[in-house]
Amino acid sequence: MNLDKYKTGRFKPLQARGKERVRVILAAALNEFKSKGVEGVTTNDIAKAANIPIGSLYRYYPNKDAIINALVELYSNDISQLFLEIGQHPYLGGLSWDEVLLLLVESWLDYSRLNGPFDFLYAVRATPRLYQQNMYAWQNLRNSFCKVIKNRCPSLTVRQQEVCFSLTLAAAEMGIQEQGNRDRGPLPYQEAVGIVARYMLNICGHNHATPTNA
Repeated sequence: MNLDKYKTGRFKPLQARGKERVRVILAAALNEFKSKGVEGVTTNDIAKAANIPIGSLYRYYPNKDAIINALVELYSNDISQLFLEIGQHPYLGGLSWDEVLLLLVESWLDYSRLNGPFDFLYAVRATPRLYQQNMYAWQNLRNSFCKVIKNRCPSLTVRQQEVCFSLTLAAAEMGIQEQGNRDRGPLPYQEAVGIVARYMLNICGHNHATPTNA
């Protein structure tokens, strides 16, 4: 996760010191959420982990929700960019649905491996209040994913795109939970991707497509 994008709940810091302070706050919050869960962390915990006065934290973020929102937005933007890059690959149209969907999921998992488990994100999604606050970030993630599959199969309805995204999201979550057990051969998340691929094959009636410029 690129914490140097300086998302804040109050204003965008312009000075190097302010940018570094925001980066430290977000990094400390991320670690606290990973180890204690979203509900188990307070702004005082984050300030202590960041080794800054609580007043300095409030200068950038009025509350814990604002910090969560910043992290979710950064995560969403990063994964969305990965999806868009996959969608622009010149050989995408020659791949099977299994290959396309596995490429999307594996890019998601690689990001998670590099940045650590994002269990707190799923806790956010499971909490109506937090999910509502972060609706735009989740929509951004969904839209970038749907752009890839729509490009391969222009006839997809909005409903079919939503089903594919939801099923693929579930497969990605399975893969994140299975990390560290990759020496057992094929993993359940890979089987789940295969199920989604069969769903797409049944809808589109073909396994390969020439991408459009949409």
